[in-house]
Amino acid sequence: MSVIKVSVTITIPGRVMMTSQECDENPQKNYDSNTVSFLTYVKDKKTKKKIAKKETLYFLTRKSHPAFQTLNICEESYDYMISNSCPEWFTGGTMKWKKLSATEKLEAHLQRTCEHLGGLDFNYIVFED
Repeated sequence: MSVIKVSVTITIPGRVMMTSQECDENPQKNYDSNTVSFLTYVKDKKTKKKIAKKETLYFLTRKSHPAFQTLNICEESYDYMISNSCPEWFTGGTMKWKKLSATEKLEAHLQRTCEHLGGLDFNYIVFED
């Protein structure tokens, strides 16, 4: 059985909407501001031509409670993540990758994992041997 070396908790957008009471306590933090622009056509009474009129609607939507997903990473994966072998997705080049510290390499991998899961943020714990 593999030994768990890193535990990562990723904050992802939740599906449970905040209640209106929660949102009313701190409206600027708990509501998202949205805008929608669209064209409407109005007929001019004099010339009988259609005139395009741009309208913008502003509205607020309640935010959702965040959800958390925890991933456990084994020792072999951890060793790969902090190794000097540059991953193909890294855009800085092999020399820049080799100059990164082990923590920076690990965080680059975890950031990519977070993005692929649609996460907003992550935190992690590296367990000692």
